[in-house]
Amino acid sequence: MPMRTIALGFCLALTGGNAVAENWTSDYTSHDYGKCRKAKPDDQGVSVHRCAGKAGIPVIWTAGDDSSSVDFSTRPIAETISDKASFFEAGRTIEWRGPRGGRPQAAILRYATGRNVGKLDGSRLVVYRLGPDGVSCVIGSVDGRSRDANAAARRLADE
Repeated sequence: MPMRTIALGFCLALTGGNAVAENWTSDYTSHDYGKCRKAKPDDQGVSVHRCAGKAGIPVIWTAGDDSSSVDFSTRPIAETISDKASFFEAGRTIEWRGPRGGRPQAAILRYATGRNVGKLDGSRLVVYRLGPDGVSCVIGSVDGRSRDANAAARRLADE
């Protein structure tokens, strides 16, 4: 069984899966991460800021000299964003997926990606599962340059 399938199953077990996604909708928030509350002091060039996301879900932005990433909730599972690149820069707009009027159960975030520092020439839409107990994890990613990238990321989020 592929390792990604095992990881996805583990993530879904921890976050409780999802509700019937046929009535899910999208909401969007935009964040200027550097202006969010500093979560802890810079340590070896790393800055961590905490922003308020949809329905009060914490958005934790971590930035180093050459990459930045986002985690969600109070108990994110530490994992790699994608094996398709070495360096990442988190986008500012988050798409929140969940039942209409309910708490989001998934988030989609676009990352600029690249294999070299200073040359982020790729794009990935990374999909996160958001559990009601504060656990969150990456459930997959989609090539952000593909023609139907947004629709494919939503399908993944809604599974």
